Amino acid sequence: MDIDSVVDQVQAVVAGQLLLAGDNPAINAAGDAVMLVLEPALRQAGATLAEQAAAEVSAQLPDHAIDVVLSSGQPALVVRSTSTEVTVNTDDCDARMTVRLPEDLKEDLEDAAANLGDSVNTFVVRVLAGKASARRGSSRSVFEGMIET
Repeated sequence: MDIDSVVDQVQAVVAGQLLLAGDNPAINAAGDAVMLVLEPALRQAGATLAEQAAAEVSAQLPDHAIDVVLSSGQPALVVRSTSTEVTVNTDDCDARMTVRLPEDLKEDLEDAAANLGDSVNTFVVRVLAGKASARRGSSRSVFEGMIET
């Protein structure tokens, strides 16, 4: 979120309104005083809006925590998964299942497993177990798309 641009826009609007008064020093001083008071209020309003956005996003993503943090002086939303990793004993895998999938997905699975130092079987079993566990724990549907606040 860019609060600085909002503050700049309000300052530009106030400056434009002050031009209507001509070169009256008293009105210009009053406009400067108004902006001096408005800037902290605008920054606080931006932080409040970020908190409200975090609450709305959090309501739509139940297995995630949404934090409002300051990044370069600007509020930002950080989304982190709160689901815990599922442990599966892959030594005891007796059940078999044949799955047909596109060649590029097979390659992606092989690459992901290799990056973690797992066999493709272990990787796929862990991912499937995690997804099944997450589905069991939540009756809500999975969110996909844009969150508008």
